[in-house]
Amino acid sequence: MLAPNLVPAYGRGLRAAIDEVAALVDARAPVDLCGLSLGAIVALHVAADCKVRRLVVCAAADRLPRTVQRRIRALAAVIGFAPGRLVQRQLVAALPEPHRSDALTEIALLRPRQVSRLLREAAASEAELREIGAPTLVLCGERDKANHPQAHALAEALPKATLKLVPNAGHVANLDNPYAFTRVLREFLELVQVSGIRVAEPGRPQPSAWEEV
Repeated sequence: MLAPNLVPAYGRGLRAAIDEVAALVDARAPVDLCGLSLGAIVALHVAADCKVRRLVVCAAADRLPRTVQRRIRALAAVIGFAPGRLVQRQLVAALPEPHRSDALTEIALLRPRQVSRLLREAAASEAELREIGAPTLVLCGERDKANHPQAHALAEALPKATLKLVPNAGHVANLDNPYAFTRVLREFLELVQVSGIRVAEPGRPQPSAWEEV
């Protein structure tokens, strides 16, 4: 299992992070790929271009509504001139408190102008979902209400997607409820067996298919 530190790549922009993960995937393909939030945007782009066996994305969207894009661009404009420490604290605010100190250390090299650019690029990002053939698990935290519509739309748009809601979890579902997150991830990987080019895909979600883990 690889868990690459993408912070240096994020400092160079969203495309740099996508290219770095794509290089790792290409060197080891086929692989199972998992991404959360901004990492999920990266994962969607990589899965559209590389040989991914199974894909898991949490708090993800292939494209943001225009109203959300405008809010993010406005936030990015402010962040570009904000004190670095303030920006970093805001970036880790959604994490459970025990994890914030480590996260602050990890993102210490990110400067406000780099974060501002990254937010603008993420807001404008659109993944080519029709190019993603891998069975996909779309997750969203139960308390992450703002991302429910995007997660549902993403699961509907992907050809081989299953949608699940992680209970008692917010935006960072893997840390908010690691037991439930890990359990549904393991169940998905065990269910979707890949042998050669034969793939057993999960069922398609229906409009009311929010299913708690």
